[in-house]
Amino acid sequence: MDKTYIMLKDSPVLEINHYTCRILDYGLLPYSLRYPDVSFDDVMHGWTEARTMNIGKTNAKKLLAGLGIRQSNPYLIAKICHFASLTDCYWLKDESESITWDDVNLFKNPFEKAISATSLLGAPLPRLNRPRIHTPEITAQGMAAKAWIREDDGLYLYKVGRKELAASRILDVLGIDHVTYTEADDANIKKISDKRHIDKIKRLNEKIVKSKIITSEETSIVPWEEFQMYCEYHGADEYDEIRKIDPDGYYKMQIADYILSNEDRHGANWGLYMDNRTGALGKLYPLMDHDHAFSDEPVIFSQTTESPMTLEESAFDSVKYVDMDFSRLLVMEKPEELDEPQWTVVISNAAALAREQAKMKGR
Repeated sequence: MDKTYIMLKDSPVLEINHYTCRILDYGLLPYSLRYPDVSFDDVMHGWTEARTMNIGKTNAKKLLAGLGIRQSNPYLIAKICHFASLTDCYWLKDESESITWDDVNLFKNPFEKAISATSLLGAPLPRLNRPRIHTPEITAQGMAAKAWIREDDGLYLYKVGRKELAASRILDVLGIDHVTYTEADDANIKKISDKRHIDKIKRLNEKIVKSKIITSEETSIVPWEEFQMYCEYHGADEYDEIRKIDPDGYYKMQIADYILSNEDRHGANWGLYMDNRTGALGKLYPLMDHDHAFSDEPVIFSQTTESPMTLEESAFDSVKYVDMDFSRLLVMEKPEELDEPQWTVVISNAAALAREQAKMKGR
């Protein structure tokens, strides 16, 4: 069995040899592996599986069929692109391979357009028989149909999700840091597929939206679930730690999710920035992934508080710690992507928080 290395760009940070692990650079390890007795299972059944697309993701089975990979083997699924991702600059390299970061780097190398078309639009994928494939779709997380497309000014994530447009405009007027979504134009989508597949999405009363990449070769993101693992091993309270690192971002996220009736703020779609040069954490990265917002459930429980709380309870607690301006939202016109009942809830929730904030300031 070859030695295998987890690489950060061209720097080996962990060696795997005969089912044992040797740390080479602790300060640059992935956060979910940043503890002294990291094991083979932690890497192969933790870190690698977290870098493999969910088999339930829209169009995932079409992708695997075209790549000739069994659905039951997560390792082989992501091995085809050396576990490279656009989330960070980590990848996996066997000792026998004479390749470098330049060979696998998804920030620079062109993508397989056929894979992008299948991932976003469900277009048929012809069998690809190549030793190395450049695609971020195999390691992309989430369940929605999506694909990365390179434009003149950088990389954009294209996804099916009209609700993202409404959420983006609401967060704009609230001044809450978020990934900005705009409606994608057909010209760029046609770079990877034909009009027939684009029209198929539109007939479902959906929209294809896009957002610019928030990572780079200098800056990665660390999902909340990885940060949780790190804190648990080191005996730290993850919620105390996040409020020390970025209290403003944390409390505003609670307020945003209540106003948006967002029932899907899980541990893989929020987290922290990481400096790829030092391994140090930064603030929370911008809020994203709101295609499950505007739920009609009367009570939604928060997934981002240490004790059980509803989104309403968490938002009313959080408004004590940040100064929000709800006035622009309260006079905003209804986004066309929302129906009247959904918009009524947005305005009602924002108005309730505005009253609570005014009451506290009047004390």
